[in-house]
Amino acid sequence: MCAKHWNPIGIPMENTATSEKLGLPEDEYDNYLIQVMRLVVDGASPRQISDYLGKVENEYLMLSSPSGSKDDFVNAVFELAKRSAAR
Repeated sequence: MCAKHWNPIGIPMENTATSEKLGLPEDEYDNYLIQVMRLVVDGASPRQISDYLGKVENEYLMLSSPSGSKDDFVNAVFELAKRSAAR
């Protein structure tokens, strides 16, 4: 889910063969996703999640994404959390 909606590095993770060929791990964003889920559990707002992702992009990955590019990912995270809570 993460790389489908939020992939600031642009790693072709949907294609396992390509990822292996490039020597890049499939779980490139897992540490960030774990923190995002912690934020959701702690009651963070979508804006706070987006701000966290922006910090990751700017401070850790040394990249920047266009404004609004994280919206689909943040919406998917909250949808997943909502479905998980309903179970």
